[in-house]
Amino acid sequence: MLLALFLIDLAAGLVLFLPLVGRRNAGVKFYRLVFVVGGALALLAAAAHFLALRRDLVRTDLAVVALTVVVLYLLRYPKRLVFRGSAALLAIAYCVSSFMAYHAAMAPRNAFWSIAGAAASVALLGSVTLAMTLGHWYLVVRGMGIEPLKRLAVATLAATVFRIAVVVAAFVAAAPEVAHQIAVREGMFFWMRAGWGLLAPLLLYPMVWGTVKIRSTMAATGILYVDVVAVVIGEVLGAWLSAIAHLPV
Repeated sequence: MLLALFLIDLAAGLVLFLPLVGRRNAGVKFYRLVFVVGGALALLAAAAHFLALRRDLVRTDLAVVALTVVVLYLLRYPKRLVFRGSAALLAIAYCVSSFMAYHAAMAPRNAFWSIAGAAASVALLGSVTLAMTLGHWYLVVRGMGIEPLKRLAVATLAATVFRIAVVVAAFVAAAPEVAHQIAVREGMFFWMRAGWGLLAPLLLYPMVWGTVKIRSTMAATGILYVDVVAVVIGEVLGAWLSAIAHLPV
């Protein structure tokens, strides 16, 4: 369940943050790459949910894959309503699939925590990974404007702040024994999660922004690669701890 949750959150984040890049900036091939990667991750999530005997979640994941195929086909008509409508449906399907996977894996007390936890995880994983992928794309498309990478860099900061806010709110709402279990009894894993997944992106952001401002995309990509590793470690540990606490910690 946790593997499927990670895969669908990453896929959703990649696709949902794609408008910050802009098709005219990165080109159709970049959009196609992101859609294909997202669809592949959703298909792997469906396989993981199938092994976990969650047929309901398999159906939502496969719906995402089917819509991805439709969007890929219609990508040749970017200005037509049929493409924009199908892309909007794909975004909604990703949101629903991520929420359902989070709710099933964490079993929180109410849907609010599932929405908050899923949104925070999707935002952080998606923004950081897409920014790193776009950084590599500058090696393919020479002369591409720096504005898309700037927007994604700011998005990574906003997503990190949002993720921290959700974790703090979950601790405030948690029962004392639950907070003690996570912060003390599982303290080694929680503080690793906080250090890698929450503090590291904040500390790395000034370096990312500084390199982006001077248009040093190779340096920015290297720092973003470290950022992705830190976020993945943090989110994996966070998902495991959240399943214990039944709150998005």
